[in-house]
Amino acid sequence: MFKKIIIINDDKDLNIFYNKLIIYRSIFYINTKFYSNDKRIEDIVEALNIKSWTRRIDYVYDKACFYVDEYWKDKNICGFKNNKCYTQQEPNCSYRNGCCRRCYYQSNKGCVTSNLTCKLYYCTEVTKRYKVILFDDIKILNLFNFRQRTILKHDYFSSREEVLMDLYISSMIIFAVRILWRFFRKNIV
Repeated sequence: MFKKIIIINDDKDLNIFYNKLIIYRSIFYINTKFYSNDKRIEDIVEALNIKSWTRRIDYVYDKACFYVDEYWKDKNICGFKNNKCYTQQEPNCSYRNGCCRRCYYQSNKGCVTSNLTCKLYYCTEVTKRYKVILFDDIKILNLFNFRQRTILKHDYFSSREEVLMDLYISSMIIFAVRILWRFFRKNIV
């Protein structure tokens, strides 16, 4: 079934692999099977071996969300006390629920969806207190093209399904229209 096999064994191969990742994710490598024993790239190799475009997008998105969740596991980075974050604990602030106060998907149990964009947003108070994980730190996101990464960086307050649909479509114009429609639907109607 596979016409070509690429094996990544050592650090030299790893550097070549990262440099060629933009080509490896293309249609030219649809009949290629990737192998590696390197734990640092096992998820990227797994994603490259998923030949269905939509399933690959789902996998990459879910893995990136998993990385962020694991990074912040068991940490209250926003400093919530009585539903108020560090910034909202200041006197004369009546807001609650931190940055999520305007989000349609917030609940008293936290976020009901998994939005990577929101997970990677940090206010200045959090960046002062912690070393935060940034978008570029998650190597598996390099499997997305430029448009998909741009969309992902700006898709706040959307459900997982909405974000994935934006990534499938991968059009900046359609993304802008969908964002405006969501805003209109959630805030005006």
